[in-house]
Amino acid sequence: MTAMNGHSMNQLMKINKKFIVVLAIGMWVATHSLWGADAWAKASSKTKRSLSQELYNVGGFGREKRILSKKRVTPNMLTQPRILRALGMSNEHVALVNDVYKRTFKASDFYSKKLKQIRNNYNRRHITQSIRFFRSAVGRKFVRLNAQKLTKSQRAYHNFLNKVVKKMPKNKRLQLFDQFERAVNGVDQLFDYQSSILRLTNPVNRQFNAPHADVLVNRLRSELREQFRSWMILRYMFDYQSLSNRELKKLVAFFRSPAGQWFNSVDHKGNLAGFATINRKALRRMEKILRVLESGRQDIQTTKVVFAPGLRYMFSEKRDPFDPLIVPEEEKKKKKGKRAPGAAPKPKDGKPTQSAVVVLATKIDGLPAIPFELYRRIKESNPRLYSDLEYYGALFRNKRGLQGMKMSELEEEIKQYNKLINRAREETELLVQTPLQSRFGQLRLAGVIWDEQETVGLIQTPDGKGHTIRVGSFVGPDFGVVQSIGLDRVVVLEQLRKYDGKIITQTRFIEFPKPDEEE
Repeated sequence: MTAMNGHSMNQLMKINKKFIVVLAIGMWVATHSLWGADAWAKASSKTKRSLSQELYNVGGFGREKRILSKKRVTPNMLTQPRILRALGMSNEHVALVNDVYKRTFKASDFYSKKLKQIRNNYNRRHITQSIRFFRSAVGRKFVRLNAQKLTKSQRAYHNFLNKVVKKMPKNKRLQLFDQFERAVNGVDQLFDYQSSILRLTNPVNRQFNAPHADVLVNRLRSELREQFRSWMILRYMFDYQSLSNRELKKLVAFFRSPAGQWFNSVDHKGNLAGFATINRKALRRMEKILRVLESGRQDIQTTKVVFAPGLRYMFSEKRDPFDPLIVPEEEKKKKKGKRAPGAAPKPKDGKPTQSAVVVLATKIDGLPAIPFELYRRIKESNPRLYSDLEYYGALFRNKRGLQGMKMSELEEEIKQYNKLINRAREETELLVQTPLQSRFGQLRLAGVIWDEQETVGLIQTPDGKGHTIRVGSFVGPDFGVVQSIGLDRVVVLEQLRKYDGKIITQTRFIEFPKPDEEE
């Protein structure tokens, strides 16, 4: 019994030793497994950060940030005046939008949003495939060209366009750039940024008689989409002109792939987030502008800070003595002690007499109008003259502002404005003039010819000759546009720009001569 008990005890001790060893091993494994899981998590997190940073660098964002940190980013680069003008905005309206976006771009803020979007939309497979592409020969070249386009001049772009006009690229190359634009969705992304600008600056649209931002955005995405898509393709052709067709195919293939679509989407989200930061800064300046507009106070200093020259008359009721006039100062000087012929008399106390007010009002109302079609052509061919006319239109539209001006200043402004209007009316070479530009009383409808497709009118001019007109033809001394040709008369819509910038419309008729008028 005793021996058996001793044997049992030995067996029990062996079992206990084995159990203790197993238990110790289990505890060690469990402890180190927990430590390993924590270490693996840290390593995984580090890999996510490092991969995101690597894609940020090889994708060219770091290089672009360094370039733009040293480069002066103008509001034009953000607001795209080409698009704003295509939407019908005046030069003054565009200038105000640019004023709102002055000094709102900061490269470090903008590009930090891109890196954040890469991390927030982390996809290990897409990131590694994107890194592999950007480390390839085509990817490195693409990144280099993206950096170079930030420093290219407009002159270089215009020279490129001249070459394209003289020698169009082959269809194969055009198709590749068309495929690239579709793959990166360039024009729609551009419109996303532009829409945010239009909506932010919408509150001042009524000051320029411009439509609501939603109307402009809808027009942008519908009527102007194909026009700006063509412009975008031309821009890509300029930026990536050194890429061969073979390299373009590889570039298109990447951006069509899931990894390329992911990268393009993340890049777009980063740009939108960067624009949101820019818009927050612009909003603060916009709110300051709105306070000036809604306060009703005649605060020249506030207006001077907020608005650019040429815009202040539109939003202030006082004359800004520090705002230079458009014409050179030496042309405005008059001989002391002499009054210009026809100038309004000035009393000794400096206040205008009733007769002086009547004389000046008559002079303002007597400023000639400009045919709208001619005015539209001037906008395209002579932007400086157009801008000056817009400036004076805004000045003379602000009646209360005119009342705050000195009589001598007002006389000088009328004189200079009259010169500009006459210069504009003399630029009729922009429009082809024919005997049809005679006065309406001298034009006679001689006949109407029509078929299933078109109606043609036969007009007799003062020289007794006949001329054919169609819908859209220019008729009359102010280049009215033919709206319709009926069986017994021609309807012409005549539009004129008045001195205050407003467009007046009047309908004219050319009819068959009455029996007593016929010879």
